[in-house]
Amino acid sequence: MSYTLNRLETNWSRILPILLQQWPLLNAEDLNWVAGHFDRLVEVIRNRYGGRVEIVQEAAIRDTLNQILAELGDSPGA
Repeated sequence: MSYTLNRLETNWSRILPILLQQWPLLNAEDLNWVAGHFDRLVEVIRNRYGGRVEIVQEAAIRDTLNQILAELGDSPGA
């Protein structure tokens, strides 16, 4: 079975500076560990920010990432 990069992994280097603006409590070490994996990003944001019910927070993170990717010109069908 081969592994296919997801949109987050494919655009990771382009997204990094935007993530640091969006969530300024994140640092380079956090983002190196995340390495383009959505579940890790959600975990590190939850750890840094705490907050709302997990499913709501995950949906908000997913929406933000989709908006960033759309602005960068990456769409799900691309």
